[in-house]
Amino acid sequence: MHTTKPSLFINNRPSVGLFYERNFFSNFSTSLNINWGQLSTNNATENFQSTILHASIDNIIYLKKIRSNQNKIIPFISLGIGKLVFRSYSDFLDQDGNYYNYWEDGSIRDIPQVDSLSNSANFISRDYEYETSVSNDSVNYGLTYFPASIGFLWKFKNVFNAKIFFTYNQLFTDWIDNISDGINDKFISIGVAVSVYFSRDGANYKKDKKQFINIFENLDSDFDGIKDHDDLCQKTPKNVSILPTGCPIDSDFDGFPDFKDLEPNSKSILFIDDSGRSIKSYPGFEIELKFDTIIPIRVDDF
Repeated sequence: MHTTKPSLFINNRPSVGLFYERNFFSNFSTSLNINWGQLSTNNATENFQSTILHASIDNIIYLKKIRSNQNKIIPFISLGIGKLVFRSYSDFLDQDGNYYNYWEDGSIRDIPQVDSLSNSANFISRDYEYETSVSNDSVNYGLTYFPASIGFLWKFKNVFNAKIFFTYNQLFTDWIDNISDGINDKFISIGVAVSVYFSRDGANYKKDKKQFINIFENLDSDFDGIKDHDDLCQKTPKNVSILPTGCPIDSDFDGFPDFKDLEPNSKSILFIDDSGRSIKSYPGFEIELKFDTIIPIRVDDF
């Protein structure tokens, strides 16, 4: 006997989406969501796959203050209302165009069990290609639905959040699988979302007050331990001693930082060469400096 047993992974389908969330109070937000995905069921005798596009607006209640840096993992619940559009398909034919005939023993064959030639029936298997549209002209395929979710928000890196959530979606149609049994359809989803704060200045909350920081605040381009927005010298080489301003140390204040200065403790800072050495310190040379008096012969007014 040849039977087919649907797998959990055969029935699951992926979904992708985008959302925009606006936080109004420490424990309350509103979110706009749009998702695209599929729904599917496969059992011994029936199967379908529906492509769905749904958008919703959700009110979210956080069970801890979202604006406090002390709260890194925050549970939440949400309830919303949305609009859903779907199209349903079924796998009626195998790859050779033969209809599936489900027998009482659980097998699938190319001839109905009641056919007079059933003794010569061949076993076939489903190809899981949902090729046949099962649309129903009497069905409204754009419908209202209610999503209800529970989950956890994980705050990290100041401007990034991650969510893990479970959503129950109650529909107001019994035809998403093109099978009416008198009970409105429903589906559940489990998801993971990553969010980034977008604002004029980025976002961070300190001491329960909204205080915005720039998304680039923690950047340190030259890895000298001084953040770029405080670093007056942002291209300092590695392993160079620096001042609190982020600039290299210049022990003799001659304008040449010590890591470039061949004479880091010059006694004269008035007359130095392009390597930071005092001109008078060249070995084997005696330099005589003379000064002439300059008398201006003409002064123009500007």
